[in-house]
Amino acid sequence: MLLGTATWAEGPTERRALVARLASGRLADLNRIEAIRLRKLGEGDPERLAEVLVPASLRRALEGGPRGVARLRQTLAYAEKWDRRGTLPETLAPAPESVDLLACITRPATLRRADGQVLDRLAVRGPGASLAGAPLPGLAAIGLAGGGIAGFCLALEDAQGTVLGAWMTDTWPTGSLEFRAGASRRSVPLKTWEGLALPALHPGEAMLLPPARLKSLPDLGGDVEVRLGAGFDQLVLRIGPGGVHPTVQ
Repeated sequence: MLLGTATWAEGPTERRALVARLASGRLADLNRIEAIRLRKLGEGDPERLAEVLVPASLRRALEGGPRGVARLRQTLAYAEKWDRRGTLPETLAPAPESVDLLACITRPATLRRADGQVLDRLAVRGPGASLAGAPLPGLAAIGLAGGGIAGFCLALEDAQGTVLGAWMTDTWPTGSLEFRAGASRRSVPLKTWEGLALPALHPGEAMLLPPARLKSLPDLGGDVEVRLGAGFDQLVLRIGPGGVHPTVQ
């Protein structure tokens, strides 16, 4: 299951909601879809109940613990069946090109490194962010109520703060972490982080795992595109004039 946060225009207003990526590529607004599901089941005040069971905020959804995640999966399964029938409205599942994807969790409950150092949770940025200097690429673990891990997302840290990827995967990602800056490319197997002992996390907390150890990149000048990718997500950013010289420790 891939969960994220997206915004899109609805007339003069903007909708910001927890979304899940469907097999078709469309993005399901889980909160609104759950409200419709509850209405069809005959529940009273389905919109208010949906805000409790499947809130429009990933952080609030994770406060529901494992049962809350199970409810998200149930709603996603309902959306997938609806989408396969070809009748799921665009208002409930917009196309990816019609939305702006933010950091999967835009305001973590807390933000820290694996060594315990607390970072500025209000400085979290998402896809498309501009980097101020050499980034430290890696992954972040996202906490679930009860102290568990809800999932993982791509993460970068630079002088301006932390950048989180658009998608949180609720399973351990496989394959490689690919880092590109301009024409240079580096990669590291994601199994590098397997077996890492993680502390108990608060619901909605983001903890940056120790950054990847990558070979130094050559000097880069001018405006440079930076890409951090894995099988479940690709984070595209830019670094300004002056280049990037990352030796990730």
